Amino acid sequence: MNLIKMSLSGLMALTLSIGAQGATGFSLSGSLQGMPDSVKVVLFNIEDPNGDVKKVAETMASGGSFNLAGDVKSPAMCKLAFQRFSPKRGEYLTVFSTRVMADNAPMTFSTPLSFDSLANVRPIETVVNIKGSKAADEFAEYIAQVSPAERRESDASYLSAQKYFDSNGNEDTVAKYDVFKNQALADLLAEQRRFIAAHPDYNISAYLTQKELEKQFVYTADEINAMADLVKACPDTARTSTVERRRTFAQRYALESPCADFEVTHVDGKVAPFSSLRTPGKYTFIDFWASWCGPCRAAIPHVRELYKKYADKLDIYSISVDETEGPWRKAMEKEQMEWPQLHLSEEQMGPAANAFFLNTIPRLILLDDQGRVVCSTNLPRELSAALTRHLGE
Repeated sequence: MNLIKMSLSGLMALTLSIGAQGATGFSLSGSLQGMPDSVKVVLFNIEDPNGDVKKVAETMASGGSFNLAGDVKSPAMCKLAFQRFSPKRGEYLTVFSTRVMADNAPMTFSTPLSFDSLANVRPIETVVNIKGSKAADEFAEYIAQVSPAERRESDASYLSAQKYFDSNGNEDTVAKYDVFKNQALADLLAEQRRFIAAHPDYNISAYLTQKELEKQFVYTADEINAMADLVKACPDTARTSTVERRRTFAQRYALESPCADFEVTHVDGKVAPFSSLRTPGKYTFIDFWASWCGPCRAAIPHVRELYKKYADKLDIYSISVDETEGPWRKAMEKEQMEWPQLHLSEEQMGPAANAFFLNTIPRLILLDDQGRVVCSTNLPRELSAALTRHLGE
């Protein structure tokens, strides 16, 4: 999906800037049968909500063994990666990796499998043993319970992606396999919730909760509070502080929360608050798009179908995020978009982006008859399903 070139006013600048607990640092050592000395072993912190990874420590294997040392803002979810140098790419590439709940304590890595065998195991955490800290032991307990559900979700996601490419994006095929993918994800989340409920004081439970609280327009305000309140039992104050920051973010983008207002520009150049366009007691569908966005243009026929199907029950507005009006007007004319068309100027972009955490397009938003956000998605079929739930066939 195409990224919108805009600043989100510092949203998700939710860094783990809490001081490290205990200044002793960590060590992580282990051996692996058949591991060449040319292998680089790297520990990455993977907790950044934007997907960035931070290198914590690295070393070269020697005699089939490795020894890492460093410091983490403890405990932290990390990735232990085993890498080989690629002459073609001119850089080290990961052969396989395993998650580690790293803590500032001496830890050990062991596995009965060889280096070459580990590359073919999923999830790899089921065949490695990392111990030496309470957080690591808790994570091992999580893996023992939840890894089957993780594997099913991973397999379903892989199959869905494979079918997408095999069918050249055929909508019926994609929708069919997405059913399995979505069910596997729902099963995984349910299994995680059961684990968290049984172990609310575990660091991994608080970590899983904070990850869920990074999602936008998925949980209601009450669900968000229940999730965050449950893991207050975690004794790691750095972790619980992070959960509280995620709670604040999640509440801003809670499902069924009132739509924040923002200004838009009409085709005739008139500027108005979006709230003034809403019909009281009627649902509203907002389609954020751009002329340069392929998936946005591909979604237009779906928007047209919804416009014709729900004309008496639904107000539809397409809002362009094109940097200038010229491409917007040209694309609008070519696509013959007969429903109301709006544009965001450079000054109007920030408030609209902040209202919906708008970082990808197409973004399809459904507001209920009270102006509350009841669906936010990139997929037309998910928006159609939401309309069916709320307005019927």
